Amino acid sequence: MDDQGWFNAEREVCNSFVREYDKYSADKEHYQQASIYLDKVGDKGITPLKWYHWLGLSVLVLIEAAGFAYVLAGFTLQDASEALQKEAAIAIAMLISALLVVLTHAMGGELYRNQQIDKVRLRWQNSPNKPNIIEPNNSVSLKSKLNHIDDNEPGWQQMANRLDKVNANFSKTWVMTIVTLIFIVIVASGATYVRGQVLEKLAIEQVQGEVSSTDDVFTFDDPFAPPAEAIETNDAADKKALQEKMSAHKKAGWTTFIILAVIFIAMQCYSIYLGFKTTFSGKESKDAYGYVHEFENVTSFVAHHNAKRDEVARIAQRVLSHLQAKISRYAQKNSGEQQVLHAAANPTNRNFINFIKLEVLRHTQKVTLAETAKPAPVQPAVAPVTPTPAAPAASAASAASAEGDIDPAIIARVKNHDIEGLSDEVVIKAMAQIKQQKEETPEERLARLQAMV
Repeated sequence: MDDQGWFNAEREVCNSFVREYDKYSADKEHYQQASIYLDKVGDKGITPLKWYHWLGLSVLVLIEAAGFAYVLAGFTLQDASEALQKEAAIAIAMLISALLVVLTHAMGGELYRNQQIDKVRLRWQNSPNKPNIIEPNNSVSLKSKLNHIDDNEPGWQQMANRLDKVNANFSKTWVMTIVTLIFIVIVASGATYVRGQVLEKLAIEQVQGEVSSTDDVFTFDDPFAPPAEAIETNDAADKKALQEKMSAHKKAGWTTFIILAVIFIAMQCYSIYLGFKTTFSGKESKDAYGYVHEFENVTSFVAHHNAKRDEVARIAQRVLSHLQAKISRYAQKNSGEQQVLHAAANPTNRNFINFIKLEVLRHTQKVTLAETAKPAPVQPAVAPVTPTPAAPAASAASAASAEGDIDPAIIARVKNHDIEGLSDEVVIKAMAQIKQQKEETPEERLARLQAMV
């Protein structure tokens, strides 16, 4: 047990729920700060991918995969069966299409982030009192409720404080753009080249088929055959017609392939555009967007978070009550200390809500002690002033008030975690006095005596 009458197991259980409980600690100010955060970073018009965006991307992936599978079907696993070749071609095509979606989306996000960096640098260069370098303030945070600490700074500094994935020089990066463009060019030119080679192969096979059909296996003299000159003229005409036919076929094929390549590039441009319009540039812009746009107004926002927080508190209290029942049974069987037995049998005031209140008070006490520990500023010397007769009385009254003990009834209430109706100052003083009155345990006494030897 600690000095406040809590078992260690109870504190561990409550601490495991504190993070989730604090996650839903939101109020009207938090809602307003989320909207201000989006304004400062410049992400007010950005919206994440909706279901219809994902539907469009899925259709694009299927179309791309179908086209790639048709091109690759005859060249993957050439020694395998036709069915296995098709399956391998579909798998490779789906992989290429998925990579294209990821890369183009990342490229769009990088282009948008570079645009934001350009805005910051332009405003910084035109600022009259600009520093030598752009140095973001990483202390700015929406979750830590420190979104307001740069309200008096220029707009470019506010944006720089919130931009995500920026380098030390605060300059633009083109890594994903270069990688994506290289990949698109390789896929587009490679697919077009393979289609062209297939077209040439079909043309050669067609020519060979027509030539073989005109050749006779058995030759004999035909008395009614036309003259050799006429035969040569006819053969030349047939060859010219065949060449014109194949030339037209190739031109039509290459025109089709160019159109397919243009369509492929247009599809990648659409995916890049989606990445540009749906990628947040701020570190916490996505969370801020969820706070603002998932609720109709601040009332529904606060009501939602209060309901979630109450749900966490109920679950935590249920787990804590189950643990306290086990502690009570165990203490009755194995403990002989009256303090432990009494605490185990009376866990009413040791609930999750009171634990949260005590943690808040403990934090407040630490802050108060830290502020008290600061050295007082040196005051300039002044001429001595003759005190009035009322001054000693007031000083004595203040000392008596400062050194006066807390009412034992209040101390008993704080020990039992009954702090309703008590001010924070009174509870903090009572906790300090309880800590001073705590008896030294045998283990602590031995440790103290050993340190003196």
